[in-house]
Amino acid sequence: MKFQLFCALFSGAQAFGSARRLYHGRLAMALASTGDAALDERYATIAAAQPRQQAKYLEWVKSGAVDGPALEKMANDLGLELDVESGTVSYGPGGPLDPKLSFDLMYVRHGKTTGNTEPRVYQGYCDEPANALNDIGLRQADEAADKLDALGLAPDLVVLSPLARAADTGKTWLKRHPELDAVTEVWDSSHEMAFGNWDNVMVKDLEDDHIGHLFYLAQNAVVKASDTYPLMPDAPIENFVEVLVRMRGLLDDLESRMKPLAESSGKRPLVLMYGHSMAGAAIGFLTGEGKVVDGEKFLGFDGKYILPNATPVYLYKK
Repeated sequence: MKFQLFCALFSGAQAFGSARRLYHGRLAMALASTGDAALDERYATIAAAQPRQQAKYLEWVKSGAVDGPALEKMANDLGLELDVESGTVSYGPGGPLDPKLSFDLMYVRHGKTTGNTEPRVYQGYCDEPANALNDIGLRQADEAADKLDALGLAPDLVVLSPLARAADTGKTWLKRHPELDAVTEVWDSSHEMAFGNWDNVMVKDLEDDHIGHLFYLAQNAVVKASDTYPLMPDAPIENFVEVLVRMRGLLDDLESRMKPLAESSGKRPLVLMYGHSMAGAAIGFLTGEGKVVDGEKFLGFDGKYILPNATPVYLYKK
């Protein structure tokens, strides 16, 4: 019955086949073992409820809780396409647009935290003790610093997220290079996606049919919390489309800063940014580094498509 309900959300034989492939593919991803039998069973139950999550999501969309046409326009303005019914984002027929940045951008996601260790939480715009680097994360930060030293980089600007887990990952390397103090800045706009009242909630604790599960099971860029994070009532609430818009603004601000330097020096400046998984994925979408979901046309930002912890990667380089 669950699978039949899922299939009923799509019309036509082609859509039926696509839906079946998506469901089983995501179910397999969700069933990757955590090493905890009880937790694995809980995640399996959640994954099996994806048809009910999708049905509830479509009811939420139809209720007017989200402005689908406005979100589609936001995506289109970024050179992307949004399918509101599935919540997925893809590149247009011509492929990704080149943002034509005058600088190269290297990105380092923060090291591991308690929040992204099983049982994991929605870890976004929150900065509590559970979101700090744990012992593994501290070790990863050192390893990332070693990798950067091996590359012999001399960034023209180092951007730190205002959230401690990313800033502390960066400071591990910066402590070795006091000469970079003058070009190191904290940019508030580089913070992680703001999950609202989903922030710091364990994934396993949401109801089986909660639409929030579609964020990681279905790469749904539209789902969004209904209220703010209790410990930060003035914090924003975002879906992934809105993170894409914010990251486009960040890239524009970086271009404004770096273009004069590029013109005066005759070389491409290097920006090194320490940030997060969803914020980094959004930048990757915008710079043509988005990862297409296996066997599909839309892009992935969570699960197997997430940026690795504390690993320097170029998100834009010419």
